[in-house]
Amino acid sequence: MSLSDNTITPPLVINFNSKDRIQGTNSSFLSAPVDLGNNAFDSVCLVQASIPKSFYNVPSGYNTFTLQENAASVTITVTPGSYTRINFQSTLATLLTAASPNALTYSVSYPASTAPDTFHYTFSVNSAVIVCKFVVTSKSPFRQMGFESATTYTFTAGGGSATLESVNAINLSYILRAFITTNLVMDATDGILEELLNFGSFPANSVMSYQQFNFDMNTRKYNTSTTNSWQFNLVDSFDQLIDMNGIPWAFSVVFYQRNSTHELQKTELQIANEERIYRIEQEQKRIEDQLQQTTSTTTSAPDIQGNLAVLPPTPLTDVKPLFQQVPFGITTDFLPKL
Repeated sequence: MSLSDNTITPPLVINFNSKDRIQGTNSSFLSAPVDLGNNAFDSVCLVQASIPKSFYNVPSGYNTFTLQENAASVTITVTPGSYTRINFQSTLATLLTAASPNALTYSVSYPASTAPDTFHYTFSVNSAVIVCKFVVTSKSPFRQMGFESATTYTFTAGGGSATLESVNAINLSYILRAFITTNLVMDATDGILEELLNFGSFPANSVMSYQQFNFDMNTRKYNTSTTNSWQFNLVDSFDQLIDMNGIPWAFSVVFYQRNSTHELQKTELQIANEERIYRIEQEQKRIEDQLQQTTSTTTSAPDIQGNLAVLPPTPLTDVKPLFQQVPFGITTDFLPKL
C-alpha cells in the first residue's frame, strides 16, 4: 500500500541548497521561495542530503578557555583550525607557556605507544606552589581537551610540579552527530527534520552523503502555518551551528499527503477484533450458565434427617454393545454346515 495519497495530491520533491538562500549563512539560512501549487500537503520527509565536512574541529567562537594562576587569570585562545592529536597537544603547551602570568612552563603529554591508551591528555606545570586552574565554559574546546563544560579544574601539586589529567577521552572528531532543524515541520522535537547519526564516521574534508531508507518512520508533520520559504539550520548534538567555512550543502525534501487508508483499515480491524472478543465472552458465559443449571437439577434424595442428599449416579451394568462381538481367534467359518 502506498504511503502517500496520490489521488488528488501527488508527491512533490523539492531540492534545497544553502547557496541559493535569500539570507543567512551556509550553517543557518532562509531558503528561496518555493511554489507548492494548490496541493493539500500534510507530511514532509528528508529524501537525501550531501554535506561536506569542511568544518574545523576547533571552530571560531568555541576556542577559548581561562588559565588561572593564584589570583591572576588570562584567556587562552586557540587558533581556529582542524587539529590532530599531536599538533593540538603541542599547540596547547605553547599557548599556555606563552600566556602564563607567572612565566611558568607548561607541557602536555599523551600515553606512549608502549603504554595502554587512555585517550587522555596530561597537563603539567613546573610549579607546586602556584595554584593553577583551567576554567572551561560552553565556548571552550572542552570536548577536544577531554573536559566537561562549565567546570573549573585545579592542578594537583606533587614534587616540584603540578599535573592535571583529562577527565574524558579527547574528542577531535568533534561532531559525531548532526541535525537538520527547520520551521518546515511541526510536532517534532526541537524542529528536527532529520538526525544524521553517521556524521562522525566520515573523515575530515570529505563529503557525507545521506539516503532515506524509512519514509514512514522519519516522516514529519508539515507546518502549514509557514509560508513558502523556510529556515534551515545545521547543528551538532550541543545545538551549536556547524560552521561550514563557506562551503554550501544540499538536500531534498518530499512533500506529500499521507495516505489514511491504512489507518482506516487498522480501525476496522480493531473493531472486528473487539466484536470477536465480545462473542467469545458471551459464549463462555452461556456455557457457564448451562453448567450451573445442570448442577442445580441433579437428582437428590432425602437423608435420614430429612435433608436433601445428592445420590450417586447409577452404574450402567446392563449396557449391550451395538454390534455383536466375537472373541479374537475364535471363528466358526471352518465348521461343517449342518
